Amino acid sequence: MDRRSFLKSMLAAGAAPFLPGCVSPRGFLCNSKIRLAAIGCGAQAWFDLKSLAANKDLCEVVALCDTDMEAPHTLDAIKAFPDLPRFRDFRMMFDKMADRIDAVLVGTPDHSHFCAAMHAMRLGKAVYVEKPLAHTFYECQLLMEAEKKFGVVTQMGNQGHSGDNFYQYRDYWERGEIKNVVKIVAHMNMERRWHRWGGKVGGFPKGETVPTTLDWNSWLSSSAYHDYAKDFVGGEWRCWYDFGMGCMGDWGAHILDTIHRFTLGGDLPTEVAITNVEGWNAFVFPVQDTITMKFPANNRHGDITLEWWEGLHNQPQPPGGFRYDSNEGLFPASTANDGLVDPRLKPGKEIYQADGTIWQGLSHSSTLRRVGEKGPRTDFERAHNDHYRNFLLAVLGEEEPKSPFSVSARLSQVFCLGVAAQRLNRSFTIDPANPMSDLDKEVAALLRGPAPRKGWEEYYRSNRTLLHRRVG
Repeated sequence: MDRRSFLKSMLAAGAAPFLPGCVSPRGFLCNSKIRLAAIGCGAQAWFDLKSLAANKDLCEVVALCDTDMEAPHTLDAIKAFPDLPRFRDFRMMFDKMADRIDAVLVGTPDHSHFCAAMHAMRLGKAVYVEKPLAHTFYECQLLMEAEKKFGVVTQMGNQGHSGDNFYQYRDYWERGEIKNVVKIVAHMNMERRWHRWGGKVGGFPKGETVPTTLDWNSWLSSSAYHDYAKDFVGGEWRCWYDFGMGCMGDWGAHILDTIHRFTLGGDLPTEVAITNVEGWNAFVFPVQDTITMKFPANNRHGDITLEWWEGLHNQPQPPGGFRYDSNEGLFPASTANDGLVDPRLKPGKEIYQADGTIWQGLSHSSTLRRVGEKGPRTDFERAHNDHYRNFLLAVLGEEEPKSPFSVSARLSQVFCLGVAAQRLNRSFTIDPANPMSDLDKEVAALLRGPAPRKGWEEYYRSNRTLLHRRVG
């Protein structure tokens, strides 16, 4: 059943209060536009919000929410939408205006994606959630289940998954040009924020005075309590295991997405190994490491090894004849790409096939080419909408979302396995059919995540009711 038919059948069943607005005979919302609320208004969330709002024929922004509303990073959004209601706690936003919201953008730190998305989904709202989808393996599992139960449109914000790379990889895979893959070597070798600490972190930062604009309780979301510190906010959260998903969670969504979807078919590995580790500590991500995952053969693919290399100087050996197009200044120091260093080896991947054929590609929407080819290929579907318009059209029942949770949650779970190896600084095996089993209690504990903080437990309970009650 397509989205439009689903909406009509739900209306016929008397379920209108749980749907985004009401549906006209053409399948569009009665007010003709999707009413969008933003949870997170600065940095990447501001880019997402601008990109969604640019689709003026499909979308109107109706509310802004940011835990540090009126801080400098939110001022552009406030200036662009000066008359909209503003909130610091998404729960209060939904309490006051849930009936005036059809879809939600969640562009907050990694650790706080889950609760905001789950609240919106239980109210029947479509959700666009920045990558990585969630902070733990279990949160990803719950979001997949909620997507299915509540029938809402979902999209993870790995924007390249609606770009040329998606369509090229899909078309080459369907035509059999990408086949018999035996190894994928992926790498992201830019300097990261936590590298400046050199792995020498002996504890959490000392508590500081909370800024007057910041709702620190809402910022922490369900995570364990920490005193406020400037080294936790403003993008620094990505450094810490308690709040971020590190380099793999950040860039893996752009580099590994098509490989995981088409070649691996959404599989989980059976083995996760970590080598080349420098700067390990119990609080922030290592300065460098290599994660190797084994995906055993099944009826879709043969045995496949996936290598993930990160760290400025921890670079894989490129294959013979390898070269990228000129990308001088691709990541200049003036950008907000954490790293501040334009690396010699650009973020990307090489794909080794059984017949010796090697493909290569950068990240995001960049296209693949065979090693030795002189120019990019164009023999794939080229006419398509971007990730934001795709999401909005999916809400209206006009397209299928390109990165729904049924796809992106499994990809994000792969990142959770990589982060578990980084946190433990050791290798392990799992049963893909029951990855959270207690065969390895340390791994299972990390995949489940810590108990939610008091006041946030409801989000982790079974999705037995369609309407979500106020918590906290």
